[in-house]
Amino acid sequence: MRNEPLHGYVLHQRAYRENSKLVNFLSFEAGRVDGVARQTIGTLYQPTLLFATGKSALKTFAKAEAAGSAITMMGDALFAGFYLNELLVRLLPHQEALPEVVRAYGDALQALSEKQSLIATLRRFELVLLEQLGYAIDFQSDWLGQPIDPNALYRYQRGEGFALNSSGETGASILAVSDFQSFIHNSVTADCLSMLTRVLRNALAVQLGDKPLKSRALWIASKPRVSN
Repeated sequence: MRNEPLHGYVLHQRAYRENSKLVNFLSFEAGRVDGVARQTIGTLYQPTLLFATGKSALKTFAKAEAAGSAITMMGDALFAGFYLNELLVRLLPHQEALPEVVRAYGDALQALSEKQSLIATLRRFELVLLEQLGYAIDFQSDWLGQPIDPNALYRYQRGEGFALNSSGETGASILAVSDFQSFIHNSVTADCLSMLTRVLRNALAVQLGDKPLKSRALWIASKPRVSN
């Protein structure tokens, strides 16, 4: 890269050496790009244009400017934004363009700022992320390739898929989110969202490994404790 323009979002930045910052940037052009900047590179949740230079994995960022209005989030939505950013920093490969992920991220931020269903917003984004990374979940067939039976029960097996079981998720709830595009654009029931949360947590755990998510811990710690 030599003074290459990148459009996207700052995912994270922290102090790096003297008077510099280490920045994780999500771009349409090159996916996740990490770089060093001598200035603060925008703010979180704001469309940003910057220029990247360098042959190594760690680029030099310069000339950053806002490319749109910052999205404001508060409360649980703010912690949800932290969660999205941490997922992207942890899971995205370096310098691999995944424009659908960037679009899904922008849509998720907008939905959170508008106080749309937080759980549905996160699940939609996670589905897109897993699909774009090559780990899409099959909600129509079990791990043996047999069609999901709406009257049967299934367990999601990490890295494999749904398997028949004496307890677990109903086939009906699995099939309810089997139409990927339908789920993206429409709502599903609370029971289906609960099922999807359990399944996606399992699926993401395979990719995240044993290291816990800091954003999840912060989110939990922000909740008031109930005294006896």
